Amino acid sequence: MQKGNQTLALSMTGYGRGTAVTAEYNITIDIKSINHRYLDLYFKLPRSYLFLEEKLRRVISGKVARGKLEVAVNIERLATPEAKVEFNRPLVAAYLSACKEMKNSYQLQGEVDLQSLISLPDVFIITQPEADQERLEQALLPALEEALKMMTLMRQAEGSRLISDLKQKLAVLKDYCNSLTAAAPLVVTDYQEKLTKRLQELTGELEIDSGRLAMEVAIFADRCDISEELTRLESHLQQFETTLDLNEPIGRKLDFLVQELNREVNTIGSKANDLQITQIVIDFKTELEKLREQIQNLE
Repeated sequence: MQKGNQTLALSMTGYGRGTAVTAEYNITIDIKSINHRYLDLYFKLPRSYLFLEEKLRRVISGKVARGKLEVAVNIERLATPEAKVEFNRPLVAAYLSACKEMKNSYQLQGEVDLQSLISLPDVFIITQPEADQERLEQALLPALEEALKMMTLMRQAEGSRLISDLKQKLAVLKDYCNSLTAAAPLVVTDYQEKLTKRLQELTGELEIDSGRLAMEVAIFADRCDISEELTRLESHLQQFETTLDLNEPIGRKLDFLVQELNREVNTIGSKANDLQITQIVIDFKTELEKLREQIQNLE
């Protein structure tokens, strides 16, 4: 969601409440959202209104990409249409026939009166009017829209704070990347100086074979070359920065980029064979883990 030039990233944490009142119903909908890899909807509905779940699911799925949402719906019926009461004609006829047969069989006295008859089980059929599903669904929508709007505003506010924090952490990672780029060439130079010094200590006044020395340095340089990893690291950091400004759900893409960053920096740490670079890699990974934790709450 975007307003002007400002990207409104969404957190997956939020809460919203919506209400709607009609001549027939008083409706309240509460929506709570927390982080989740996918969209997971859980509904709390009165048993007699379970038919509303499919409508709720369709509307929410069209507006929310990720998150675990608990949707609680409370419906108070204000105007209850009159119930329809009829007597159970076949059963009443059967009761009367049975009473007549019993009277004749045992020569009993008396008649079956109305009071006795209506006290018998299931003499009356009571039909409760069903809720008009389409009318109730339409009454429900304003409450649902209000709850979703409130939840989205909360998710936007939290998302804005997350993006701000992620940009600060990204700046730190860029500094570490620059430090790695600056330190990389020094690794070979430092190795050559140390190797030359060590050979001089071992050979004394003897002349050092410059060709052999150059070969050893070249082999070391090739083995600890991290230029490709640094190029990919810079590329992933740039993609991360660009993604933060996208007008779409970005959580999964950022999570993927974090995995790629972690892969490259691990390779750098294993290849560089240098104490300074190793320390930068440790610091990089520490900050990257903080960043990864924050990403888990972005839609």
